Amino acid sequence: MSSFFLLFCPRLAREQMHQKIRFYLRYHTHYGQELYLLGNISALGNDVPHQACRLQWLNDEWWGATIDVPLEKPLLLQYQYILKELEEITYEGGVREILLQPGTDELVFIDTWNYAAQPQNAWQTAPFTRVFFQRPEQKITTTSATHVFRVQAPLLPVNKTVCLLGNVPPLGNWNAEEPVLLQYDAQGWFAAALDLTGQPASIQYKYGIYNLDTCTFEKYEQGHNRELLNVVAPGRQTVLHDEFVRTGYPHWKGAGVSVPVFSLRSREGFGTGEFADLVPLAQWARQSGLQLIQLLPVNDTISTHTWRDSYPYAATSAFALHPQYIRLQDVGQLPATHPLQRQFHSLRQWLNEKDEVDYETVLSYKLAYLKALYDAEGEKLETRAYWQWFASNEHWLLPYAVFCHLRDKYQTSDFSQWPEYNVYDYTEINRFVIEDSAAAEAAHYHFFVQYHLHRQLSAAVEAVHAQGIALKGDIPIGISRYSVDAWMNPGLYHMDVQAGAPPDSFTAEGQNWGFPTYNWKKMAADGYEWWQQRLRHMSVYFDAFRIDHILGFFRIWQIPAHAVQGLLGYFHPAIPVSREELLQRGINFDEDRFCNPWITEEVLDLAFGSYAGIIKDRYLQSLDNGNYALLPHCDTQRKVKDLQLPEAVETALFKLIADVLLIKVTDKKRVMYHPRYDLASTASFAALDETTRQRLLELYHHYFYVRQESRWRKEAMHKLPLIRRATRMLICGEDLGMVPHCVNGVMKEQGILGLEVQRMPKAVGRSFAEISQAPYLSVLTPSTHDMSTIRGWWEEDAGISRKFYRQVLGHANTPPRQANTALIKEIINQHLHANAMWRIFQIQDLLAAAGHIPDQHPDKERINIPAVTQHYWRYRINKGINDYETHTLSF
Repeated sequence: MSSFFLLFCPRLAREQMHQKIRFYLRYHTHYGQELYLLGNISALGNDVPHQACRLQWLNDEWWGATIDVPLEKPLLLQYQYILKELEEITYEGGVREILLQPGTDELVFIDTWNYAAQPQNAWQTAPFTRVFFQRPEQKITTTSATHVFRVQAPLLPVNKTVCLLGNVPPLGNWNAEEPVLLQYDAQGWFAAALDLTGQPASIQYKYGIYNLDTCTFEKYEQGHNRELLNVVAPGRQTVLHDEFVRTGYPHWKGAGVSVPVFSLRSREGFGTGEFADLVPLAQWARQSGLQLIQLLPVNDTISTHTWRDSYPYAATSAFALHPQYIRLQDVGQLPATHPLQRQFHSLRQWLNEKDEVDYETVLSYKLAYLKALYDAEGEKLETRAYWQWFASNEHWLLPYAVFCHLRDKYQTSDFSQWPEYNVYDYTEINRFVIEDSAAAEAAHYHFFVQYHLHRQLSAAVEAVHAQGIALKGDIPIGISRYSVDAWMNPGLYHMDVQAGAPPDSFTAEGQNWGFPTYNWKKMAADGYEWWQQRLRHMSVYFDAFRIDHILGFFRIWQIPAHAVQGLLGYFHPAIPVSREELLQRGINFDEDRFCNPWITEEVLDLAFGSYAGIIKDRYLQSLDNGNYALLPHCDTQRKVKDLQLPEAVETALFKLIADVLLIKVTDKKRVMYHPRYDLASTASFAALDETTRQRLLELYHHYFYVRQESRWRKEAMHKLPLIRRATRMLICGEDLGMVPHCVNGVMKEQGILGLEVQRMPKAVGRSFAEISQAPYLSVLTPSTHDMSTIRGWWEEDAGISRKFYRQVLGHANTPPRQANTALIKEIINQHLHANAMWRIFQIQDLLAAAGHIPDQHPDKERINIPAVTQHYWRYRINKGINDYETHTLSF
């Protein structure tokens, strides 16, 4: 049919360009369960769960659905099955991807449910397919085929492939000398396209393993034969997704090193680690027997242009990279007479000799040097590669560049304080950049910096992969309150509250991170598109990632804006306590008594001693019952903070304000209450009668440990699977802290690796975690960046060290006062021999195990101290990574 005829017959043209797709899933359900199909086309919901396509029940074994897909050009179809039962949602483990080509009238997909908890799904992620078991993609021609067989075979060496044998001639008639060899397609499946026209209605077949080096058949897959009901019709093609080859997969084990980029050191660097330093680090890692490098977040955090911006978890943008990590000489060189160039070598030497990162000096010089380079050579940037990169990243890049310009112009990143553009409007900022030459110049400068950061990180990633090393990134649970993301989409966040963590062994007052919390309901409306964009962007550079504080996907510790300490927070979402419940439990509830600070003469004497009188005069007022209340100018912790009082006074007033039993929350004019964490330690609790104390403790226990579990499980199951399906990166969750019982089950069901820290057992009543019993889908570590190193921990508490030395290491003699090389090796070897998939060590611990113990106190090796809110992140290893001898780890 001529194109001329189609041009004038649009109705017929539309019909010709549609493809009918039938989906069949073998899955046995019971009454009340329903299956849905979620995919990246409108007929399958455009990846938004509540728009997913509902399947029809066919019989006890099969569900099905039929859709029409407009197909004018090739389309990469991505889809996944969902099981719903009441409010419970279960997602499959993987997302099927297949390239649809015009020309076939009807496609039939015969699918097998993929259980997310299978380790095979973890082995199909980027570290394995892009690095450890990378194999060339092959183009598979399916034009004349009636059937396409697709199966996955993780951990298969590149010199082997999957083969197919069956009881009909096109499948070799079970002749192992002539199997059908499958080819590896661009979506990570082994596939074979066959014409089964004229073959029997029932076909038996099996997959096997074939050695390409020796050209020999090695073995069949395990289990019974697979069966195919062979139905051939003109214009129809059947695709069988057989999931995984059934074989005895070994439990692959790997080890990695954890290090912030800024902690690296090299002669070429400029006072801080840079992306280019990842290349020698990868060489060192390979020689040490490691397979992975884990980094802290590398996003831009510039907010104040001071050392406070060294905190890597408060990004200015969830997408932009930090200029701190750029290698200046790889961008370009200024003329020798330029003042910045004249001081380049001497300043670099001075900075490189420093023990720690001088964040402010490094950053100010780098930004000035980059601006001078841009002024001199910016126009050379506009290449085809640059514009392709710009087009792919414009959705975040232009707002980021304008944000940086306005931040510097008005000398604050608090966009609410800007006299203009404080409310983001895409059209307005485009007009701004077009009409304002200074804004345009600034925007192009930031494009210039980000493009070179992208090029340098991409080059480093390629070189790291060439060493057989995978890269693991880190996603902070929160975003900065004064960030591009909050400016662009304030509705995605609860800007009127703060995220943090309840008190723990590190911080008795809890943690207040200052981040807004997520408006998950608003995010769900478009299928968590912001999260999916974030992960797709991250996957350009990383093969795996760590979700910082994965508990935030279940619930977050939400702190009122008027509070400073995390102690005054409460879980959100959570089933709160009502006035009626308190009364039903026999608690004589009075809001003022339970929700206001309990301040008595005795309390004041204990807190202030002889200064109690001064405190009363300046900050308190008397109540009719003889107690005291804080005056309006200091009745919240935030107001007290703003008074800039001496630290001792401020701390004592904070404690007074936090001495409450319940946190009052008003939500949509409804007043509810949340028990204050550790309320039994308050003076207010001690002043209650014994019966009320007992009933309040029962309520407290029910609130924190019983009533929320189902709610939190549902929350996570609505979020994590959708975020998981957005990427092929391996996902690991940092599940430390006050961990609800449901967390382990959800992470296991989703195939998300948990974190096991030997000194932070999750089992109640234990002093140390049994890492030998950790699940296979786990990451083991003796310490994280939020903790002391092994050397530091060993000296923190002699009693704990002695207990560990005897109970865990099994020694009867007296433990050494300091952790020496032999002891650190012994602890690391414990982790190496455990069954978990991964064990990751801080670089300080690995260097110490190799004999490189610095002549400094272990505290100098700490990367972060969570108890210190304003911590300066600046630790550096004491010499270039290639200057260390390696100590090879062996499993």
